Amino acid sequence: MSQRDGNATELHREPKWSIAIKSFSPLWFTISMDTGILSILLNLLPYHFAGHGILSTILFIFNIALFTAFTLISILRASKFRHHVRTQTFSSLEELSYLGAPPTAFLTLVAQVSLTCSTAWGYPWTVVAYVLWWIGLVWTVGLTSFSFVVLAKRNITSDRQLTPAIFLPLISVMTLGTTAGIVTNYSVGISASMAIPVIVVGYMAIGYAFFLSLMYYAYIAHKLIAVGLPEPGKIPTLVITVGPMGQFATAIQVLSTAASSRGLFGEYNEGTWLKVSAASSVSAAAVLIALLALGFAFMWITVSWYVVVEALVKKELPFSLTWWSLIFPIGVALGIPQQREEEDEQAKEKKERMDRYIVRNGSAGGHVSGSHV
Repeated sequence: MSQRDGNATELHREPKWSIAIKSFSPLWFTISMDTGILSILLNLLPYHFAGHGILSTILFIFNIALFTAFTLISILRASKFRHHVRTQTFSSLEELSYLGAPPTAFLTLVAQVSLTCSTAWGYPWTVVAYVLWWIGLVWTVGLTSFSFVVLAKRNITSDRQLTPAIFLPLISVMTLGTTAGIVTNYSVGISASMAIPVIVVGYMAIGYAFFLSLMYYAYIAHKLIAVGLPEPGKIPTLVITVGPMGQFATAIQVLSTAASSRGLFGEYNEGTWLKVSAASSVSAAAVLIALLALGFAFMWITVSWYVVVEALVKKELPFSLTWWSLIFPIGVALGIPQQREEEDEQAKEKKERMDRYIVRNGSAGGHVSGSHV
């Protein structure tokens, strides 16, 4: 009987590949997030070197492969282990929070479609980036609202058990704002009528995430003071606290660049705010607000990295997927804001390129029309 039971156990033992898919976490998408931010930084930073554009494109393609692979695994996991995924989402704070990683990774791809594909192949890819951005809007805002409702309705955590991962859905919304600025700044052939709704909604999105993040910051600070640091394996997640403020500072600057240097407010010229006279004020206010946000982000940089380095020195930091939390927040806080001045020049250059593109295609269209008259 015991031998028969043993054989039955062997027959019903779950395959290793099935166990791997079942234990797959959205945390894996942080690898795609980090690859995406590095590719964007290489594309935008003013410090050029031989082959930096090629390297940026390689990282972009690699990021597409990563995102596609992780998405397919996630779909397979959700279809094969539906009950398990549902239970984890509604009972685990970390599982719920890490759902913010996939849309953030997706938005880094949208930004690169604008920066790389639109620049190389013209207006059709501008439309692709434009449509993908609106999809990202529904995804990120819907997810963040969903996560807040779940936290409010279900007793899955307490103020003394919150982890910095709770910021990930908010970071996805902040990234939406940054991507709005990139799409409207760098997409070839984008018109004011297309760009202005993206800019306005982008401002609303970062406002949505900014004020909610302030409440979360209060809870995280309370938890650190009242309870102490996370367990060693989760110490790298402290760096996530840099993300919301760093991404907010980046988003508000690139959006204001689209309004002023790109000339979209002046081109739209409607109402009392969407005018060229308001663009310079919006840009100046954006720099001031961004500096305030970066000051707060710097406080979290010093705290989080002190704890991370101390744990490394003491050899108390085991390797885990949470290490991928170290790159993205620092990249958005220290990378993109530093290139604002150079970005203004690039925006002007790409606006001229866009104008030449429109004139060239408009002239071709006029020639064709004339031939039929």
